[in-house]
Amino acid sequence: MRHDRMALLAALLMGIGAAVAAADPPVLKAGMWEVVRTTTQQPDQKHTTTMCLDESVQAEMRELGMGIAKEMCTDHERHFEGGTLMSSATCKMGNTTVKARTTMTFSGNTAYHSETNAVYDPPLMNVKESKSVIEGKWAGPCKAGQQPGDITLETGQTINMKTMTKK
Repeated sequence: MRHDRMALLAALLMGIGAAVAAADPPVLKAGMWEVVRTTTQQPDQKHTTTMCLDESVQAEMRELGMGIAKEMCTDHERHFEGGTLMSSATCKMGNTTVKARTTMTFSGNTAYHSETNAVYDPPLMNVKESKSVIEGKWAGPCKAGQQPGDITLETGQTINMKTMTKK
């Protein structure tokens, strides 16, 4: 389960986190977001999660993403133009160097499409290259009783992003 949580957190940071870390992308609309992720490692499977999002969660994701980038990455660049965010980074994960490029296209503040290509040298957990696609869309208000940062996994388990990232 820990691996799933880390994968989810990484996907969210690459998706929504990348969006809020750039200079001019829209602040995503507060409420329930549906995030669908596919990867080259599991091309026939779509991983769907939901997240209760507000501006405070976006700010925390931005801070966390920028902190991770400063600690683990070099050569990170971000450029936002015409509704599209392009970013690239070289990061160190243990003995592995990861070179990643992401293109994220926004449809206002209610949807985005993100594609990330990564190369791992040496391979990480037997993965040499990966591609992930994330589709995020606003799905309405958060459900009654949900707190900003609540993420509901495919299993139905709810975890809170703010709690997961506390040191």
